[in-house]
Amino acid sequence: MAIKQIVVFKLLDQEYSIDIMRVLEIVNYEPARKVPEVPAYIEGIINLRGTIYPIVNLRARLHMPQPEATSDIKIILMHLEENKVGFMVDSVCEILTVDEEEIEKAPHMLEKYESKYIEGIIKKEDRIIVIFNVELLVGEEDEKVLLEAAE
Repeated sequence: MAIKQIVVFKLLDQEYSIDIMRVLEIVNYEPARKVPEVPAYIEGIINLRGTIYPIVNLRARLHMPQPEATSDIKIILMHLEENKVGFMVDSVCEILTVDEEEIEKAPHMLEKYESKYIEGIIKKEDRIIVIFNVELLVGEEDEKVLLEAAE
């Protein structure tokens, strides 16, 4: 029985998560420096203790309405293969430990749409938590753009 830890966060009123093994740090939102000629879902870059992080607005990336300014916004800093990136989320809820047997595949019907980013779904009591596959959420083309933005 293998267990997995995930970071649970919110976008709108929905709960999503990512594997904690990808997470470097969770920080409070700070405005990003805009970078010209990048996709609209890239907020810009931040410099945190000498490391440049491109910031991806997950709401924009997933074509969701944008939030009103709020102090709950967090940035989840992550390591993706050779790149570092920050994901801007509405709030971070908790670190959750789940048994891998509790993780279900995304419904087949959704595969053509945003579910291509979904690694699995967890049903816990009355909650449904979507687990994102970070590598798919930030595809190869995105990684090139993020790397150029960081440079």
